[in-house]
Amino acid sequence: MLLMDAQTRLRLFMVVAVVLVASAAYVLMAGDDAAYGDVSVEQARSLIQEEPDLVVLDVRTVAEYEEGHIAGAINIPVEELEERLGELDPSSEYLVYCRTGNRSRVAVQLMSAGGFQRVYHMSSGITAWVGAGYPVVV
Repeated sequence: MLLMDAQTRLRLFMVVAVVLVASAAYVLMAGDDAAYGDVSVEQARSLIQEEPDLVVLDVRTVAEYEEGHIAGAINIPVEELEERLGELDPSSEYLVYCRTGNRSRVAVQLMSAGGFQRVYHMSSGITAWVGAGYPVVV
């Protein structure tokens, strides 16, 4: 059996700790680059500004959409989404929102089941968007 003195055990412990911390940091950083899922309104705004091919999908009713929506957003009410998924390109990148995040969560689940993998969910909805002072168009 190999016996180690206290100093050798401490060095080994330190090496293992550094490797574990570096691995955890790598996983967290890599996850941020491809972190589809819930995003804040601040993150959503940045995505809209930085990703020119991002498709913004408003899943509220037509009446809600007409009252005010994010510029460039297309409107497919969540009640129609499953039957209208064929209108959307599964390889595109999407930002999905509704009023408060409930209907858009359902929409994201429908999209995921339909093979869409690049979907961001603005989890607080347009209510938080407006509350943050971000613009909407009528």
